[in-house]
Amino acid sequence: MAVRYGDDEIARVLNKLGRRTGKGKRWTEERVHTARRSDSIPGQRRRQPDPEILTLGGAAKHCGVSDTTLRKLVDAGLVHVDQIVPWAPWEIRRSELETEPVHGILERVRRTGKLDLEGVRSDLQPTLFE
Repeated sequence: MAVRYGDDEIARVLNKLGRRTGKGKRWTEERVHTARRSDSIPGQRRRQPDPEILTLGGAAKHCGVSDTTLRKLVDAGLVHVDQIVPWAPWEIRRSELETEPVHGILERVRRTGKLDLEGVRSDLQPTLFE
C-alpha cells in the first residue's frame, strides 16, 4: 500500500483491520510516516493520483452517476474492481468504464435516471439455461 496510498489512507485501513502499533496504540498518519521512515519503506504523505485508476467516488464523479449505481454494476459483474487489502479503496480502471455495455448503461442512466440491467449479460455470470 505504501507505494500507491498516502500515510493517512494506510492509517485508516490499519485501524479498520484492528491492527495496533507496537505499543498498542491506534495508527495515525504520523505513526505510519515514522514507521515507514524508520524501516526505509518508500511512500508518500498523501496519495499520488493515477489518472488511469479511480476510486469508487472518483469513478462515480467521472461517470456522472452515484456510487450506488457503480456498486450495482460491480455486483452484476460488468465492472471489475481491485482492492489491495480489505477496507482499502476500490480501484477501478478508467478503461473499464469506457467499455460496452458499461458505457451504454451509464449513458442510459444519465439520460433516464434509471438503471436497467435486465437483458445485460456479463461474461462472468453463468447462464441458467442454454
